[in-house]
Amino acid sequence: MDVFAHTLWTAAAYQRIARRDRLWAAFCGVAPDLASFGILFVQSFFTSGHQSGPPQLASIPLYIFTMYNLTHSLVVFALVLSVVTTIHRKVWWPLFGWALHIIIDIFTHSTDFFPTPFLWPVVDYRFNGISWAEPWFMLINYGALALVYVVWYRRVRRSRVLKRNVI
Repeated sequence: MDVFAHTLWTAAAYQRIARRDRLWAAFCGVAPDLASFGILFVQSFFTSGHQSGPPQLASIPLYIFTMYNLTHSLVVFALVLSVVTTIHRKVWWPLFGWALHIIIDIFTHSTDFFPTPFLWPVVDYRFNGISWAEPWFMLINYGALALVYVVWYRRVRRSRVLKRNVI
């Protein structure tokens, strides 16, 4: 899925928590792509200028694939979560934005372009999902996001009106 949709879905999933934690969760929800494709985007911008469309697989440096494997693995996520939990002696819930990113990507990446290595490095299985770049899928995805945010906005507004009327 694209970075904007990841951010929006994660923020929506965390809508009932404190704003600060929601922002951290949204960051964790987009961080896997920033840590892999963000590097590629910045590198290509400075070396060859900005090109529209996805890069050719053969032109992508090997370290990008390594970063993608690391950041899109539920195994790596579980290890990082256990380390963070051990250090802080409690679960830091915004980190699950990262897990949500991986779960969404499992089903929204086809094997044609960056399938999600969610069990890496244990198993190299990759699910052949629907490509998020399909126009019909993007329309449904952003339509669903719009619906979620409209419902969220209406609930927040209704809650504020009720609180004002009680006081």
